[in-house]
Amino acid sequence: MLMTKAIKLQMTVLGILLVMTGCASQKPMGQEAEGLGRVDTPIQNVEGLPEWVSQKGAAFSGERKVLYGVGSASGVRNPTLRRRAAEGQARNDLAATLNVYVAGLQKQYLAETTAGDLSQTSVEQHIQDTMKQVTEASLVGAEIVEYWEHPLRNEAYALCRLDIEKVIEAMDSYAAADSKFKELDAKMRDFVRKNADNAHKELNEELQTKK
Repeated sequence: MLMTKAIKLQMTVLGILLVMTGCASQKPMGQEAEGLGRVDTPIQNVEGLPEWVSQKGAAFSGERKVLYGVGSASGVRNPTLRRRAAEGQARNDLAATLNVYVAGLQKQYLAETTAGDLSQTSVEQHIQDTMKQVTEASLVGAEIVEYWEHPLRNEAYALCRLDIEKVIEAMDSYAAADSKFKELDAKMRDFVRKNADNAHKELNEELQTKK
């Protein structure tokens, strides 16, 4: 009986030692495995951090004028759901930037347009409705172009992009149901084509001042 208890005790101690040895030999994940960082490392110091992660609501000018939105998600264990959440936030961020961009175009157009035979109220309402529909149609063309997983934390980031050309295309394809706005819509389309680049430049300058 005493021998049986002694054997059980020895087996228990041996099991504990094996568990402790396994834990001690387990290597940390991500950057910690290379000794490059700790779990509480500030995100700006994380190795391999994409520049776009720290930029929200950006308007970049290169070969193509584009709008960007950045979204993040944390605390979601399922990697697929985490990615979807980050992408959803990126689209929301882009939508907010696009709203500012379209509002700038709308403001410029209202300042320059004349009412003609239409009342000023009906013209303004039509312009607002048109710009809203153009915004919604433009967002359909938005794309998730990059995705990044934080190596030390349960966080994911997504980058969403929209070419300004998509806004112009949405405006070109818009047609009001009421024929009395046909001429006004034609003028708006022409205005958007001519002023899209300048509005993008002004938005970029505005966003830069907020950083």
